[in-house]
Amino acid sequence: MLPGDAGPHPSSNVEWWYYFAFLKGDQGGNYATMASFFRIGAPGLFKGHYLIFSLVDLNRYTHRAFSLLDTNAAVYMLFFIPYDLLLDPLDKRMWKLFHNLLQHQLPHPHKKLENVYVQKMPTRLMYGDNYLYFVNRSEDCFVAHLAEEEVKIDLNFVPQKPIALIGGDGKPDQLFYYSFPRNRVEGRVGNGWVVENVTGTGWFDHQWGRSSTLTFKIGWDWFGIQLDDGRELLIQKFYSIKDSSLVNQFANLIDYGGNVFFTRGVEFYPVKYWKSPLTKAVYPLEWQIVIPEFYMKMKVCPYFNAQEAPIIGPLQAIWEGACFMSGEETVTNQKVREIFGTGYMELVGYANEIDTGIQVFRIQ
Repeated sequence: MLPGDAGPHPSSNVEWWYYFAFLKGDQGGNYATMASFFRIGAPGLFKGHYLIFSLVDLNRYTHRAFSLLDTNAAVYMLFFIPYDLLLDPLDKRMWKLFHNLLQHQLPHPHKKLENVYVQKMPTRLMYGDNYLYFVNRSEDCFVAHLAEEEVKIDLNFVPQKPIALIGGDGKPDQLFYYSFPRNRVEGRVGNGWVVENVTGTGWFDHQWGRSSTLTFKIGWDWFGIQLDDGRELLIQKFYSIKDSSLVNQFANLIDYGGNVFFTRGVEFYPVKYWKSPLTKAVYPLEWQIVIPEFYMKMKVCPYFNAQEAPIIGPLQAIWEGACFMSGEETVTNQKVREIFGTGYMELVGYANEIDTGIQVFRIQ
């Protein structure tokens, strides 16, 4: 598996490297951050590259999100937007985007990536001035650098558990999937005029494979939770964007030693919703989740609501933000103990049908 699978997979049409982290600063800062480095493109053809990242200030309840893509990714969008318009020829937003891309324009706030470089063995992802580099022979430790406007993030991740093959075998659905769900993280965060040394815990995911339905037809709700007792939960539900019908679902419990327990028996109950003032999308931000096989039931809530992130293309936006969990676990002799945790929640597919005006700037 590693180090070979840490790097890019040319036979995949979609691949991404993802992390989140919760960080404490030496000047009192309290942050959460995430980044996802995407690589898209049919096998044997050129690849497009897309980067999203964000910084959450948990003291001030502020959220800064960034979206950057290279020219190849924009070209791929020109190929796929007509397919989306065949499914919905009255989608004014996609017609606007298609026209803008034909004119070499990007919708605000998305920006162009220059000088993208991807290397394998050792794995190095250079997306403009942003990068993710693995720094050891086993390719499980990495450094990340993200910088845009007044935000600057430099982090070093060191896993505290063995690799976790999601689903038990590393392929719970269409994509291959492994995680390092608990990392020691240290580095520096710049947020405006404040620059702090930070330490904390983080999560890393890598997924790749072939899919023709993700983001166009299939949305998902994803939860990566680090429990206070040293275990982790990775929970996900896939649904049809068109009619909200269930496509697939699963839960993974990673124990103290890194062993993965897997089930498809998960019950999801959205409790409270939030309507984005920007996109008008309605997101289920508070959940009750029951996992009978793990004898767990829990409530997942955001630290605050406004953690929507802009996404280029049909998705328009996703909700990707810091959350916390509280719940109960039934253990030996029917005793019930409380469980708590923090993590990230990712809600994809809720803004697809929303039409908004688009501002543009020109690609040089």
